[in-house]
Amino acid sequence: MSSSASHTILACAGGIAGAIEAVLVQPLELIKVRFQLNHGHNGSIISCAREILAEESAGGGTTMKVSRLFRGLLPEFCSMFPTRSVMYSSNEMAKRLLLGNDSNRNQEQMNEETTSIIALSGAFSGVAEAAVVTPFQVIKVRLQAKEHLGKYTNSLDCIQKLCREEGLLAFSNGLSATIGRNSVFNCVYFTVMFKIKQVSPTPQDSKVKATVHSLVTGFVGGVMATMCNAPFDVAKSRIQAQNSKSMEYTSTIQALMKIGRTEGLTALYKGFQPKALRMGIGGAVAVTAFEAVCEIAHSL
Repeated sequence: MSSSASHTILACAGGIAGAIEAVLVQPLELIKVRFQLNHGHNGSIISCAREILAEESAGGGTTMKVSRLFRGLLPEFCSMFPTRSVMYSSNEMAKRLLLGNDSNRNQEQMNEETTSIIALSGAFSGVAEAAVVTPFQVIKVRLQAKEHLGKYTNSLDCIQKLCREEGLLAFSNGLSATIGRNSVFNCVYFTVMFKIKQVSPTPQDSKVKATVHSLVTGFVGGVMATMCNAPFDVAKSRIQAQNSKSMEYTSTIQALMKIGRTEGLTALYKGFQPKALRMGIGGAVAVTAFEAVCEIAHSL
């Protein structure tokens, strides 16, 4: 369905899917970032959630509030529409370009998707997506980092203080790590879903079966991609959490090497459990919502 959708429909469908995903998985996103930034041993997902609920707010309150599990939701939510629009639309556009969808190709050649084309299209979409999402990610990580608790009262306050204290370039911190993270994720995510659908095509006799198939395919794709891009995500979080005036991590490669050398190679997979759940659930919901919006738009 998405292969025949217009650029506008692809962008809108991706944005809506991303917004739904952001709200559903934000607590796991927060816990993931906390685990990634911790240089010591991490406890369980439940214990971390309890700790976050009991934390003192910027205003000084200590009452347990569920809303604290959604810290950093605003920049994440605001980023989802443009980033997921770019992710899904650029992926589809790259596929069409690589397939040579022009008048010199016959219909069979235009529709012949291969694993390499899917992988390259996914990697390309990750670069475009990273360019859009990086400033939002800097704000989100600063709001979620335990070391910055009480420093920023909200997203706007964070933006103002970053501009005043570190300059506009601070919003590009971690760009190369984000490109690595998103390109690897999208490459594996779209490729895994493509291979699954080759072996087990989407059922056409029932919308319920088709929805379940999309959910399972998206979940598996999300978890598999997470296994491959986790080190880049850890490096991204470490780089973006630090003050750009006094940087411990100066580049993606340097961050990966330093974390591996000082904390052990397993540290490059810190936060893997909440990240796998977050990306698995997020991937399942996002691809299902994306396909549903494309189908609805196509029927109008």
